[in-house]
Amino acid sequence: MKKNVQSYFSKLGRSFLMAVAVMSFFVLLLTLGAVLKNPHFIEAIPFLGSSWIQFIANALSESGLVVIRFMPIVFAVSIAIGMSEKGNKELAAFSAVVGYLFMITFSSLAINHFGMAIRPEVAIGENNMVSLSQTLDMRKAMQTFVLGIQTIDTGVLGGVIVGTVSAWATKKYRNKSLPMIFSFYQGKHFPPIVTGLIFMVVGLAIPFVWPYIGGGIYSVAELVTGAGVVGSFLFGFIERILIPTGLHHVWYSLAHFTPVGGTKEICGEVFTGTKAITTSALGCGNFSGDLSDITRVWLGQGATPIKVFGVPGALIGIYLAARNKPRAKVIAISAASASIFAGVTEPFEFLFMFLAPGLFVIHAALTGVSFAILDLVNASYIGGNNIIELIFNGVLQGHKSTWIPVTLVGIVMFFIYLFVFKWYIEKFNIMTPGREPEEDDSEDVLQAEVAASKLLKQKTDKNEVIELVIAFLGGKDNIKEYTNCISRLRIYVHDSSLVNKEGLKKVPDALGMSQPSDEEIHLVFGMKVSEYRNVMDQQMGE
Repeated sequence: MKKNVQSYFSKLGRSFLMAVAVMSFFVLLLTLGAVLKNPHFIEAIPFLGSSWIQFIANALSESGLVVIRFMPIVFAVSIAIGMSEKGNKELAAFSAVVGYLFMITFSSLAINHFGMAIRPEVAIGENNMVSLSQTLDMRKAMQTFVLGIQTIDTGVLGGVIVGTVSAWATKKYRNKSLPMIFSFYQGKHFPPIVTGLIFMVVGLAIPFVWPYIGGGIYSVAELVTGAGVVGSFLFGFIERILIPTGLHHVWYSLAHFTPVGGTKEICGEVFTGTKAITTSALGCGNFSGDLSDITRVWLGQGATPIKVFGVPGALIGIYLAARNKPRAKVIAISAASASIFAGVTEPFEFLFMFLAPGLFVIHAALTGVSFAILDLVNASYIGGNNIIELIFNGVLQGHKSTWIPVTLVGIVMFFIYLFVFKWYIEKFNIMTPGREPEEDDSEDVLQAEVAASKLLKQKTDKNEVIELVIAFLGGKDNIKEYTNCISRLRIYVHDSSLVNKEGLKKVPDALGMSQPSDEEIHLVFGMKVSEYRNVMDQQMGE
């Protein structure tokens, strides 16, 4: 039972990634727009204030805000796809759109019919553009506008519910037979209909139920924010500890996309969750407020010193502790590149996670300390967790982002990680790369490990690698389902006894293997995981 629950939430966690990936890309465009709109830069370079450059800046900013404003439906579709089985993903996505539209429409019908709708602010701006604004009373009553409809603000949690139910309905009713008179509606037509009917009822009930759910969420938010520096430490610590299970995506999404991360008004519009708040602050050229109360539990603030500075320091420590330094060098360079430039730390963590659990706990604790220190000094950071976002969202934002303490903490973490990792590995004789017994250092093992660590183009035949993976998994018939996240190929099998675990640990080009549950296996390919996913699709006949 415990493993099934863990597997379910692991699957739920990875289903967030499609939405997060789309959001991350457009937030980068928003960042460029924010730089062009920054009044400090315009004052220094008056040319930036020209109308056509500001039009481009506004277009770039709006590209990021589109995803932020419609996060619930974006997440509903992402989760419906991620939670569905192969062959049903497109149908589940369509069902999610139908379900979400029914939910907001019938919630609107209910608040209108029962006299619960609160009057919004209506304004006619330049060029006769009409705008409907959410008032403070609407916020308190959890009412907002979605696609021009005044409805209950269920936020991303509403999208998560819609996506989960849509995936369930698709699986249950995809092959449902109906009486002859209704036969046209069976098969692929039925799941969207069922989803629509479900959220017709849910939509009518939400105005009466959601205020209590929302109250519970706000209570959790008050608990987290009320814990002060200790709460910040626990947020960062738990996020890292959950890495082996893949559940860390669910954990940080709680702060990123729900009231747990706070609620704040930015340039006349109310935003919920640290991701939406920091993104809107980037997009608002006139914003100069203090976001330290929001970013204290934001992944970007606490993780940047670790991913940009700490992890490279640890990898230097691993290199210095190695006996075979050429082997350790290529692995250290590749893992450091993934962490610094993409904010992906799994290739680094899988190097020692299972060899030295105590060292992994130290790594998680240092992450928590990073969050706590930045909270203690009231850092107000709107950058991301890689060096590119540190520069564009931190350094180039000037008055908006206190990036200096983030950098200073990072420099300190660099040296702490370097000395702690080197000391721990040597003290307890941890078999990190380059420290294996000499008798195991055959030329074949060395070349395979070197090839596995590189992020650059290499000679490894991906078709041969995937053939090995499929064979070690017990053949195609034993593979129930598979997908990928940022760095891992995640496979579910029917019979775990048919899996050759030792073989999977030695797959060329793989950086590590993890097994969160009997039926779930993770193979870490780092930044090349999408390439291997494509090859696996071809070989599995997808």
